[in-house]
Formats: sequence, C-alpha cells, structure tokens
Amino acid sequence: MFAVQKIDFDGRGEFDYLTPPMRETVRILLVDDDPIDREIIVRASKGGEQLDICYTQCGSSDEAKAALDRERFDLALVDYWLGQETSIALIQDFNHKHNLPVILLTGLDTPDVRRCAFRAGITGYLSKDALVVQAIESAALGVLYSRGDKIRRALGR
Repeated sequence: MFAVQKIDFDGRGEFDYLTPPMRETVRILLVDDDPIDREIIVRASKGGEQLDICYTQCGSSDEAKAALDRERFDLALVDYWLGQETSIALIQDFNHKHNLPVILLTGLDTPDVRRCAFRAGITGYLSKDALVVQAIESAALGVLYSRGDKIRRALGR
C-alpha cells in the first residue's frame, strides 16, 4: 500500500525558468544603403525565440533622420558605410539629439572600424558575416537591458 500526498504547487519560484519566455516587440530603425543587405538582415531576424523585431528601413542618413521625426524607435541598426560616407556623423546625431542607442553593422570588421564606432557612441556591434537571429537578438537585448528601460518595464521589474 502507498500513500498519495497532495503537494501545493503553483508553478512559480524556483521553476520560473521552465515557463516560456515573453516575446517582446522591438522597433528598430535599420539604416543601410544596400537594399539587398537590408533584406538579408530582415530575413536573418526571423524566427527568433525572444524578440519580435519590427523594422523601419532607410537607405540613407537623410531618410533615417526623417523617420526619427515621424516615429519612435527602441534602437537603430546602422551600416558603417552609407554610400560615399561613413555613418559616424549619423551615429553621433542619434546619440546626442535623439538618445537612440545604435548597433553598428558592417562587413568591414576591423579593429579600426570598431574603435572609431565605439568612440562615436555605438552600444553594440555586429559583423555582416555573422548574421544569425541569435546574434541579432543578443545584440538588441544587450542594448535594451543595459539601458534598463523597455524590457524591464514590460516584465514589471
């Protein structure tokens, strides 16, 4: 004979990690002069487990500035080369005028580019050679959590 014991279990506490993660919607301003690269980035972002990423795509600095006048974004994903110029001035503008965190995206992954971009104020860095959904989500989450705003508010923390 065996006894059945009733256990009062509400599923919270030490087993929180077993619950499915909350998917957060993140609005990203994507700035890249190459429409094919923009499409690759958008496609690489599909199927993530943590974020629903909504992109507004721009092909130039001027388009990006106009988009910022119309909408609010959680962060920007900006290519290093925008036509004939670098995005350094745009990154500084995003930081100083709009308080918008920037993740630099580049196919020119060199120490000099990284150093220059971090000095300009980027908060994250992605190489176009390593674009997978996990890398994009990790970079976005790193920026958002380091700022302590959007995701913590959504989770009630």
